[in-house]
Amino acid sequence: MSIILMLRARLHHFLRGLFSRDRLDKELSREIEGHFDMLVAQKVAEGMSPAEARRAARLEFGGIDQVSEQVRDVRFSAWVDNTRRELRRCLRSLARTPLFTVAAVVTVAGGVGSSVAIFTVVNAVLLRPLPFPDSDELVLLDHVAPGPGLLNDLPMSDALYFLYADESRTLDRVAGFRNEQVSFTGPDNPQRVQAVSVTASFFDVLQMTPRLGRAFTVEDDRPGAALVIVLGDGLWRSRFGADPGIVGRIVEVDGERVEVIGVMPPGIAFARPPPEFWRPIRLEREHARLGYFGLNGVARIAEGSTLEQVQAELGAMLSNLPEIFPDQPAAPILANEFRPLIRRARAWVVGDIEATLWILTGAVGVLLLIACANVANLFLTRSAARQNEVALRASLGATRMRLAKSVLLESLVVGVTGGLVALPLAMLAVRLLVRMGPQNLPRLDEIGTDTSVLLFGLAMSVVAGLLAGCLPALRAAAVATTSPMAAGSRSAAGGRRRPLVRRSLVVVQIMLALTLLIGSGLTVRSYQRLVSIDPGFDPVDVLTFGLALPPRDYDTPGARLAFYRQVIERLHALPHAVDAAAASYIPLRGVVNQGSFSIEGRPYAEGDVSPAFQVNAVSPGYFDAMRIGLVEGRVFDLLDEERNVPIIMVSRSVAQAYWPGESALGKGIRLGNPPEGEGQYWSRIVGVVDDVREIALNEAPPEMAYFPVTGISAVGDVPWQLHYVVRAPNAAALAGPVREIVGGLDPALPVFDVETLETLVGQGRETQAFVTVLLIAAAALALLLGAVGLYGVVSYTVAERWSEMAIRMAVGAQRADVRRLVLTEATGLALAGTALGIISAVALTDQLEALLFETSPLAPTVYLAVSTLLVATCLLATWMPARRATRVDPMAALRVE
Repeated sequence: MSIILMLRARLHHFLRGLFSRDRLDKELSREIEGHFDMLVAQKVAEGMSPAEARRAARLEFGGIDQVSEQVRDVRFSAWVDNTRRELRRCLRSLARTPLFTVAAVVTVAGGVGSSVAIFTVVNAVLLRPLPFPDSDELVLLDHVAPGPGLLNDLPMSDALYFLYADESRTLDRVAGFRNEQVSFTGPDNPQRVQAVSVTASFFDVLQMTPRLGRAFTVEDDRPGAALVIVLGDGLWRSRFGADPGIVGRIVEVDGERVEVIGVMPPGIAFARPPPEFWRPIRLEREHARLGYFGLNGVARIAEGSTLEQVQAELGAMLSNLPEIFPDQPAAPILANEFRPLIRRARAWVVGDIEATLWILTGAVGVLLLIACANVANLFLTRSAARQNEVALRASLGATRMRLAKSVLLESLVVGVTGGLVALPLAMLAVRLLVRMGPQNLPRLDEIGTDTSVLLFGLAMSVVAGLLAGCLPALRAAAVATTSPMAAGSRSAAGGRRRPLVRRSLVVVQIMLALTLLIGSGLTVRSYQRLVSIDPGFDPVDVLTFGLALPPRDYDTPGARLAFYRQVIERLHALPHAVDAAAASYIPLRGVVNQGSFSIEGRPYAEGDVSPAFQVNAVSPGYFDAMRIGLVEGRVFDLLDEERNVPIIMVSRSVAQAYWPGESALGKGIRLGNPPEGEGQYWSRIVGVVDDVREIALNEAPPEMAYFPVTGISAVGDVPWQLHYVVRAPNAAALAGPVREIVGGLDPALPVFDVETLETLVGQGRETQAFVTVLLIAAAALALLLGAVGLYGVVSYTVAERWSEMAIRMAVGAQRADVRRLVLTEATGLALAGTALGIISAVALTDQLEALLFETSPLAPTVYLAVSTLLVATCLLATWMPARRATRVDPMAALRVE
């Protein structure tokens, strides 16, 4: 701490010496005069007269100016004085060229501002630790399960939770949680909220304590215990008005009376989506099933253990499952197929957005380099125009170091000024990014400006200033000490000199711009593919909403069936309604239900992995309402709800995979393994429908199995929660009537997830659209900066060689010849940059591939199109200088020479 205080004092002293030197000198003089007056007073007290006392004091004390010089740190003073003089000189120099200064500052501001905006998002989402103590010790416990139809990222089962919690030595504490949606029921403000059921150890693993009340205990987590919940900060404020007396209140959740025992502080957005309250999960050890995967696991790594050790220990446990669980039929299968997948909690929270954000960071980094190259070119052009001034300073004794420092100081002033201009622009850009960004962007509420963002902006400003000033500073230091008159003839030296550095910077700008253009072109093509993809249903004019029936009021399948039939009937009665239906899940909601199936006539040996399909329970009319095409057979009808016959429908991919070249109609399929002996039954396939992109637009359609909502009969297992769809013109306008229908049937039920299918499809494309828009903006700015850089170099070259061109025209060259001379040189630069840009883009194909959908990162049409665009833009930028070159008056130029 003392070192920090000392450095802080030194910095404060330096800044005061740099910007308040006159005031410090006056303070020092007053202090010395005070000491002198005290010495005079002492002499007077000894009996001297005032005049004699002053003479004696002056002889003893010395001159005030001499003492001031002795007290002052001469070396530091000289350095500060020189720096102040150089700073004032560079400010005057920049003020004399306002057009150059504004162009340089704006260019730096564009590069730094875009970098700071993206870094603000990256810092909040990727770099900042999770808001939990020692969050790096938190890990997620998932599993990889290779095999036909199985997911490769499966959570725990409840049996595995007890195994890990009891036996693991590399894990300190283990907790399980399950995301779900529940309803605040009752006539007053029914509401559907996101909740998480957790084990009693959950908050202990996260090391979080409630702001009010208490967390769960082991007794709360036991089956049969009183129902309790812990509220999140957001729900406590929005629904209960931040009531400090909320602890102990009884509320109604899913039709049951529940006690609020605590309120957690804000920021515990560990699950996705963020929960609004927590309740005990109440696992039963004696009924734990090994093969039922629906429990997410989170744990803390034990002190001294590593991620690799955790992976090895849990892998050894999984390989011994048959010995640990001899009575579990899934044990032999899992012992052969399963392995643990241990990830840091931060990586799980961030999800798939990490690669996208790093690519965007790279894109704005490229943009910043282009901006620096552009500013460096501006400085080089300006230094060439000020060559006489530099040569004169050198001839008067200025050292190479001083000349270089002068240019670097100017570039630093431009960089820091550009950074100051960039900060408010970056904050505005961050707001736009948050507003325009995908709604599934993790840690969205944590995005904002903090000290690290400000320091990053300052660092980028300084780096931009140094990068822009390095080459001009070296050029200034290399200027020979010559007479300013010797450097005056541009015709003698300018025609022979080739500004290689400026041309090289332009080539680098064009190369970087083309790299960004190719990346944006590939994402545009990828987005076009995503937009044109057939989701397998028609989303136009369809409204969807969800209803969850509380078990207390709808405890029998018959009651649930009657309610859902009433809803369907009233939806059909809406004005202009075309179709209405219900299903357990709606496509593109990110919710899936998967089950293992057995297929008639295909027995599986012990240890074999059964095929796994996505399962959905649908009502009659569902396929018509969704406009899902029928391949063969028929769809469910109303009579199927009354028949006691097990039937099923499958997707085209299931039929092609298991009955290739023949009809799937009449084939038998059932959930789980068939029972031994007589009496086993199979659900018969009555229809095959087209594949549907159930999970995401950019994921292949899963193999689907559809059951009737009623199961195998009218008294089957009717789901507690259904999503309804109604097709009608201007479907979005039906949101109000739908709420009235539900309120008329049961005013205590909340209606949730009310939106159109077109909105869901749009949300499925928003991440790709977000990346595409940002890359297009970065590429467009890069193209503009590259074209401006080329324009500046060609314009200066024309001005530098105007005498040469005048002579050419005087001896007979045509205007077209001069124009061709200029355009040929510019074309060479553009083609060189294009070639290097293509090589750079090809080298980055692995990084680009993570953003693309059904698009090759080496698509030749994209490379050709954007290269043509870049070269055409460069030629357009050089057309004006080329025209200006043809307007040279040969006689006027020769007269000057």
